[in-house]
Amino acid sequence: MALPVTLPDDETFESYFGGAQSLEVNHLKASLSNLVKDFQYTYLCGLADSGKSHLLYATCIHAQEMGLSTILLSLREVIDFGPAVLDGLESLDVVCIDDVHLVAGIEHWEKALFNFFNRFNEPNKCLVVTADLLPNMLNINLPDLESRLAWGTTFQIRSMSDDDKAEALVKRANMRGLELSDECARFLLTRLSRDMRALLDVLDKLDHASMAAQRKLTIPFIKTTLRL
Repeated sequence: MALPVTLPDDETFESYFGGAQSLEVNHLKASLSNLVKDFQYTYLCGLADSGKSHLLYATCIHAQEMGLSTILLSLREVIDFGPAVLDGLESLDVVCIDDVHLVAGIEHWEKALFNFFNRFNEPNKCLVVTADLLPNMLNINLPDLESRLAWGTTFQIRSMSDDDKAEALVKRANMRGLELSDECARFLLTRLSRDMRALLDVLDKLDHASMAAQRKLTIPFIKTTLRL
């Protein structure tokens, strides 16, 4: 079954706002390196814009670089396919599942996730799951699934402030070889959606426009390009 999931090639551990030395990044890297020892399981929880999906993308990209087989399932994108999307995933080395909270309370999804967890729980496997809240706050009806989700290491990731987002935009621009001033970053935050994914899409547009026009990013250039 072809699933509508892609990995943004710029959402790596290095581009994660927490930095390459952040606790979450170091833990996930260690998990991928320790697959020969035992089953690795991590639960990431945080609200929108906390960066948990970024960490999933980065985990998959890093796993691929290590030669491991991997998949990322965004439940927001595959929920309509039904829990059959979990069939056969136990053959992979690394499985990342995003937004588990979306299927809380849906009986057939809860049973399928519980059964997959049991099939996948073997040495040489790594499972990373995200949700907006801790397992005991998700209103899961199947107690055994709630218990399984509470295994392993849990990280609560705080949402990004506007200052964090401005700093992240400047950092991401620098990684592209693009100079974005703090003033320009804050201008984008005041005039556009504060959704980080949307802001990064705008940064991509500005990057191409800057290269085509051979112009630096200034507020007047941004206004003209984005028609603000």
